[in-house]
Amino acid sequence: MKCFGLAGSPPPGSAAPRRQSSSVLFGGISFSVVSLLAYSIWAFRLVPGTAGLYSTTALVYVGLGGLALSRLVAAPGAWKRFPPCFALAFLAYAAGWCVLWFGLRGRYQADLFGAAAGLAAMTWLLQRAFGRTPGFLLLFAGLFALHSAGYYLGEQLYAAVRGPNGRLLWGAAHGLGFGAGLGFVLHRCQAPAPANTAPHPSA
Repeated sequence: MKCFGLAGSPPPGSAAPRRQSSSVLFGGISFSVVSLLAYSIWAFRLVPGTAGLYSTTALVYVGLGGLALSRLVAAPGAWKRFPPCFALAFLAYAAGWCVLWFGLRGRYQADLFGAAAGLAAMTWLLQRAFGRTPGFLLLFAGLFALHSAGYYLGEQLYAAVRGPNGRLLWGAAHGLGFGAGLGFVLHRCQAPAPANTAPHPSA
């Protein structure tokens, strides 16, 4: 995972990581815009068929998500280095979600379990990309909680409004929570390790 050039401390002169509150806020707003664009494919029936819909929606997230969030990465050239990392992490999330969703045929809280599986994979990959392996449970819990809050808020908004506007509201809310969770993870992955913490042995 070091091939993305994100591990280690940023060299002198590079941008300092944002504060956690700022990262969460920026992540939420920027990813909400990306999610709104992705959900617009569903909202306006731009692509026919289930496979085409899911594939095209994923492409929007993969193509724009990493670029939108790259401003939260302090490594030099983050706008070039982070998007491929995010693309891999998002595809792992999408794969985990799809396996559970289609495997359970949308029943038995398939969306919740799918999100948990996908977000666990995403958290692990982002940690590895930044050279951080401890603290997985904290990062996963934060990402899962904020992602779920946005997703289910969006679901409630869609139930209340319906139609294209309801779908767009779902997308905006989902992206807001998802992006806030990603902002939290990215901030924590770049936070300086405590001086008295022994380095974690590499696997």
